[in-house]
Amino acid sequence: MRKNNADKAVSYAYRLFSIRPRSEKELRDRLFRKGFGSATVHDVISLLKEKNIIDDFKFARLWVESRMRTNPKGDMLLRKELRMKGISASIIEKVLSEKESGEGSLARTLAGQRLESLKKLPKEKARKKLFDFLARRGFDFDVIEDTVKETFGVK
Repeated sequence: MRKNNADKAVSYAYRLFSIRPRSEKELRDRLFRKGFGSATVHDVISLLKEKNIIDDFKFARLWVESRMRTNPKGDMLLRKELRMKGISASIIEKVLSEKESGEGSLARTLAGQRLESLKKLPKEKARKKLFDFLARRGFDFDVIEDTVKETFGVK
């Protein structure tokens, strides 16, 4: 009975991984939600770790790369997203330190893209909107402040 249940859990896990990579926590949560017991979930997680299918470091790296390509965000927001997916703080910091572009560079790029839509606004209102936009994207306060000053020519 348990073997059959484990086979079903493994098949379900493979289906989930065929859709997109998952962290260990995400997979564990999904297996529990599907009704698999603790022992079965533990066995499946162990098996998939042995086969290098579950790798939180690789998952975190892929997550950050994907975010930077499709919907760039600051490190604060990336940290939050990865923590919610069960990634450890040490892995998060290592992955964020490997990012190709720094936060300042990304913030300046996003500010430049946003600037066109802010041109018609009074300068103070445009500065506030840019500040708020970058804050929602998860950038550090100092990075936002420097970017807004640089964008609007204030030193």
